[in-house]
Amino acid sequence: MKRKAPPLGAHVSVAGGVHTAPERGKRIGAEVIQIFSKHNTRWMGKALGEDDARAFREESARTGVRTVAIHCAYLINLASSKETVRTRSLYALEDEASRASMLGVPFLVMHPGSCGDDPAPEGISRIASGLRSFGRFPKGVTLLLENTAGQGNSIGRSMGQVRELLDAAGAPPDVAVCLDSAHLFESGYDIGGEAGWNSLLAEMASSGILPLVRMWHLNDSKTPLGSCVDRHEHIGEGKIPLSAFHRILTRKEFSALPMVVETPKDGEDEFEMDIRNLAALRKLAAGPPEGS
Repeated sequence: MKRKAPPLGAHVSVAGGVHTAPERGKRIGAEVIQIFSKHNTRWMGKALGEDDARAFREESARTGVRTVAIHCAYLINLASSKETVRTRSLYALEDEASRASMLGVPFLVMHPGSCGDDPAPEGISRIASGLRSFGRFPKGVTLLLENTAGQGNSIGRSMGQVRELLDAAGAPPDVAVCLDSAHLFESGYDIGGEAGWNSLLAEMASSGILPLVRMWHLNDSKTPLGSCVDRHEHIGEGKIPLSAFHRILTRKEFSALPMVVETPKDGEDEFEMDIRNLAALRKLAAGPPEGS
């Protein structure tokens, strides 16, 4: 009996308006998609109107493609030592949460942030303080803290750091976790080997992270194991063995979770590489790679 893959998709563009995203998802054969709800390098974006939300809902219904996550703008950094940056980050996070609520998108994915030259505990304390001051997210919206590659002293490079951050924030019920395969590998988790994979699962179980995982980013890595350099690559063209993706896709705890690729859009056809990546993942969900 053929194994059913988890809900698979990709991060897609919203050029022309957020309502255009579901059709892009349909064109690549996605079941789920992730989007930016505004420009990803700006603090604030053009306000969404009810017409925008209505068109988005109609297109989601027509295509059958669910938008499961909005990825927060990259400028948001609650770990910054600069109070002005932290304040602007909180306002930007509030804007992102409002957009997710308006569009009916359940997950808001955020990089925890970088503490620069400061020790990691100081960065963790600042992020936790920011989350506590933010309060509750809109009903139906869950913030997902994404693990990081460790580049630039970013917080979240280990399951221990993620757990420490959640505890410092008071373990809010509307904050959970999104895992990125490339970031895991780049931060030093050898997910391509059985021993490394089992060690990660054990660490996630013992730290209480395993039941908090709500979503996966499935990306290969241009850089080697433990590089701490965040560079995504197409599935099967990077440094992560295909066996790692097979393990993620077939693990029972993750079988119903949405999984999206965030790989480079190469060439003139914005859809071609997503189609190829999703085909590779569906093949790996059906069975282990050849020679494994």
